[in-house]
Order: sequence, then C-alpha cells, then structure tokens
Amino acid sequence: MNRIVIEAVPQGSMRPPYDKIEGGGDWLLDGATLVIRGSGDNLDDPETLLVAIHELIEATLCRARGVTQQAVDAFDAAYEGDGEPGDDPASPYRREHRFAMIVEMMLAHELGLDGYGEMR
Repeated sequence: MNRIVIEAVPQGSMRPPYDKIEGGGDWLLDGATLVIRGSGDNLDDPETLLVAIHELIEATLCRARGVTQQAVDAFDAAYEGDGEPGDDPASPYRREHRFAMIVEMMLAHELGLDGYGEMR
C-alpha cells in the first residue's frame, strides 16, 4: 500500500452490503490504495469524519493482524443479526472493530458530540 484515500460518499454509492447501512462506512484495497469511505455528504460533517476514522483504524488493525478484506466482506454480507456485524462475537474482525469504536467515541467526546453512537 502506498496511498490512503478518505472520502465521503452518498450511502447509495457504497459497496453492498454497506449501501444499506445508514451512517456506515467501508474500507477496501484497490491495488496499492487503501480506500476509506464514510457515508455522508462531506468530511466536514463530524459524524461522517468519525465513521471514516473508525474505518481507517479498523482497516489498519485488520491488515496488521492478517484479517483480510475478503473475510470482513464475506462476514458482513452474510450477517443477519442485530446491530453492527463487527460487534458480533463470531465476527473475524471483532477486536479490530471494537478498538476502532473506542477511538471513534473518544474523538466524538473531544468534539463535543455528547451522546454520539452506541457500543454494545
């Protein structure tokens, strides 16, 4: 990887199944580029930026620990439970997702977004 692109995209323009998750995010490797997407109009929106930062942290940890994009995508596509797939104890990226959630919540707190998000 030699480049990271962080962008805001409309929810309907996200890859499936992420196009159905309101306020969600996505990460993918496109050649040598790590693409981070937050669902929203622009990265000036703090919630869109927080989701994108979450995705960056999650992707970084997944890559460092050998959790592939394919494993994440397959689990997410098959997920039928409540809440976010990464919170499920069977998720192959649960540890990475939950750490990213902690950082996301801490940053939201520092931005003054009291009551932002939920962590199970």
